Amino acid sequence: MEIFLFKTTGARINITDIVESLSWSGSIEQASRILDITVINAPFDPVMAQVSRFLELGDFISVEKENVEIFFGQVYTLEKSSDIGTVTYNCYDIVNHLLKSKGKYNFKDMTAEGIAARVCAELSIPAGNFARTGVNIKTMIVDGTSIYDTIMQAYTKAYKVNHKMYQLVQEKRAISVIEVGTKVANFRLSEESNITKTSQSESINDMINRVKIYNEKGTQIGEVSDSVALKKFGAFQEVYTAEKGIQPKVGATSMLKGMTQNLSIEAVGDTRCVAGMGVEVYDITQGISGLYWISSDKHEFKESVHTMTLELSFKRLMDIKEDQEA
Repeated sequence: MEIFLFKTTGARINITDIVESLSWSGSIEQASRILDITVINAPFDPVMAQVSRFLELGDFISVEKENVEIFFGQVYTLEKSSDIGTVTYNCYDIVNHLLKSKGKYNFKDMTAEGIAARVCAELSIPAGNFARTGVNIKTMIVDGTSIYDTIMQAYTKAYKVNHKMYQLVQEKRAISVIEVGTKVANFRLSEESNITKTSQSESINDMINRVKIYNEKGTQIGEVSDSVALKKFGAFQEVYTAEKGIQPKVGATSMLKGMTQNLSIEAVGDTRCVAGMGVEVYDITQGISGLYWISSDKHEFKESVHTMTLELSFKRLMDIKEDQEA
């Protein structure tokens, strides 16, 4: 693992030796991946003092493993502690610029991928690959919404039509939107090899088992439901207003949510295990076997030891964002 500091002047400095520990994390809903690095604060050591003084807000940090960059982002905050002699720097990847920037738009007859390309171009954000949806969005009004939400609102509209889930990510220092559904190749989490701790939970807190459909005048025009969950748990009801270009029952059905079953695993680290990816899990002591989806991940690196904590879901997940007309 190597860590590099990039100054706005163009200087590139290897700071691996002064980094005491590193935490790298992300989640489906968080969107921007976060890096926390703890640097040794040794003001009387001329070498370390010189390098640590170089680290400033706005600088960029790159983390490489086996010559592959796994993170590139900007320093947003720093926290010094005299008690333990360290400085912690908090960094976000460039997705955070989309979360912090807002815009106003009136899109007509555009695809989600077209909308994503347009807003990134206006912000001068490097654009990567935007997943093709094949879904035409007749109209979408944006009034002061973040650029990230704008892109995900467009892809949410596409999801309601084609039922494909999408995730906005940073790839090779550019913004991309990928289709959720890829699993980590040739990898399995198992209590026999790499799992150190497992815990499970089940909940009906987010359940929606009936959705009533209304037109723009407020008249009910239909209903969809999960009859099994409705009978067992009682009604957890939501409403859906018909949208242009989306079949009402298709849009309403996308809102149904069942019982959530979550799995938390602590294991030996693997940098491929990040939010949105699927992983095979086998733990006979917990009665767990099958494919799970990572909703959030946290990787810790300290003294050449890499560990990770993964929050897993039985279902694929997407950060659903409704627009003003939804």
